[in-house]
Amino acid sequence: MRILLDTNVLLNWLFQGNALHQQASKLVLSCLLDDSVFGYVTSHSLTDIFYILRKEHTIEQRRKFILLIIHNFTVLTEDEKKFNDVLLQPVFFDLEDGLQMKCAEDERLDYIVTENLKDFTNSKCNAIDIESALKLINKSSADLRSAF
Repeated sequence: MRILLDTNVLLNWLFQGNALHQQASKLVLSCLLDDSVFGYVTSHSLTDIFYILRKEHTIEQRRKFILLIIHNFTVLTEDEKKFNDVLLQPVFFDLEDGLQMKCAEDERLDYIVTENLKDFTNSKCNAIDIESALKLINKSSADLRSAF
């Protein structure tokens, strides 16, 4: 399973006081440890995270977070074509979400995992929340185990 993690999912993982921290942590661990789950992030998510974390984390801590992500996830980049595609289509009302949808579509990913499902109604790639992603991963893992 190939999944794009929305910025909010990564922030839920990084902020321990967040109500979704445990679920987001399980999802990130699945991407890191489960050979059947491949995690993707967009490059603009990384810059957003680096900026958002500035109030609570030192620059060294933020660098370590970003390095951890880029060493363990596939980073999808946005180029002029992707920006044009998003900005010239009226179905994309939010640039950030539109770029994530376009990256997931172009990479032919299975899912976008987000906690803002309402913002991804125009996505050609299925958008699911963290809980649904974990259920799919658990089902997939159970199916693999029962096959052997």
